[in-house]
Amino acid sequence: MPARRVTTVTVPVQVRSGVAFEAYRDRTPLLIIWATRPALLVTLTLPERIEPGHVRFARALATSAAAYATEVERRYLAPTLQEVTA
Repeated sequence: MPARRVTTVTVPVQVRSGVAFEAYRDRTPLLIIWATRPALLVTLTLPERIEPGHVRFARALATSAAAYATEVERRYLAPTLQEVTA
């Protein structure tokens, strides 16, 4: 069986990049991610009927985002910590 192809898009994060979460009372929530250069907008939406796979995807996304945030913070603080210990 041949390997599956995976499409990957890499966009450098700029200062004006961001993420937003919008919850609605009568419809599924939205997660919006944007970057300014090159311009990119990703909106994650769900169908009106949410199934277990949607919940698993959302939890996996949250876990990955938390791990990413931890690593970014670690790299940001590393130079400061080196100065303190020197």
